[in-house]
Amino acid sequence: MADLGSRTERAISELTGNESLLGMLDTDASSEMLDWGIKMAKSIVNETKELDDILADVSLLPRLKAVRSTMRSIGNWAAGKYVEADDRLKLRDKLIENFNAIFGGNAQLPTSEAMDDLLNQVDEPSNSPHQLILKMIQLIANQHQGEL
Repeated sequence: MADLGSRTERAISELTGNESLLGMLDTDASSEMLDWGIKMAKSIVNETKELDDILADVSLLPRLKAVRSTMRSIGNWAAGKYVEADDRLKLRDKLIENFNAIFGGNAQLPTSEAMDDLLNQVDEPSNSPHQLILKMIQLIANQHQGEL
């Protein structure tokens, strides 16, 4: 039987022990992003319950890496580090690629237009990093009703 507990602990410690993932954000924003990452990690690890440790590691590695990359990218975006339009297009493409890795190739993902609309909201001074992260998490969740 697979030891999901230790797999989950390892996945979570990779998120909580990596300051570069969220160091650019204030406490509220980083807490929200970390909560999302932990939720994703737990869900991904849970999908490996039927696998032995070697197969589980092979399955988990790219998906958990995508979670970490997504957290870092969204954090940098919310902190205002993607100023140029070309940078935001690259970010959108990277996020969609990461979402495909996290949720699977057949997952229903936010449209490019919806992602662009949200990514451009960083220019609105009324949006704090925390609000932007909440909006991104909501956009993703709207596509996965209940999976997150």
